[in-house]
Amino acid sequence: MDSNRILISLGSNSLEIGMVVAWTLSSNPSDNYLECNGQGVDKNKYPKLYQLMHNVPDYRGVFLRGLGGNSSDLGILQNDAIRNITGSFMVAGNGNDHGLGQPQSGAFYQTWRASGSEWGNNGTPYYMTYFDASRVVPAAEENRPVNKSVRYFMKAK
Repeated sequence: MDSNRILISLGSNSLEIGMVVAWTLSSNPSDNYLECNGQGVDKNKYPKLYQLMHNVPDYRGVFLRGLGGNSSDLGILQNDAIRNITGSFMVAGNGNDHGLGQPQSGAFYQTWRASGSEWGNNGTPYYMTYFDASRVVPAAEENRPVNKSVRYFMKAK
């Protein structure tokens, strides 16, 4: 089925100029739509859209979010952030024992190192303290919500 028939079957002719649709196909919709990739709007080909904006927004690689709650103002790019990662540990108070003791919680954990390990430590056994965020939150190379990729197009005429 070609993209024009798909759009017509969804009632796209009633969409207002400037409305954004999520497109799940690799083929482009009709030339009534411009991909939201920051491109300039041709004022001769799309005069109504040009009156609204001179460039379509660039929505590649960003998540669109409903206005309200903790969102930024309309049309403003909000930088990424993660949930707060917390944990705690207790340090022994006698000055000689540098182990964390108990309890350890959240992102902190501890392992025992015997004498002669890679840190030397004059032959004295010691504890290594680690911080691992994946013990508290899902971890990846980026911050992201659960997602599926789409292409965003704007009704241009």
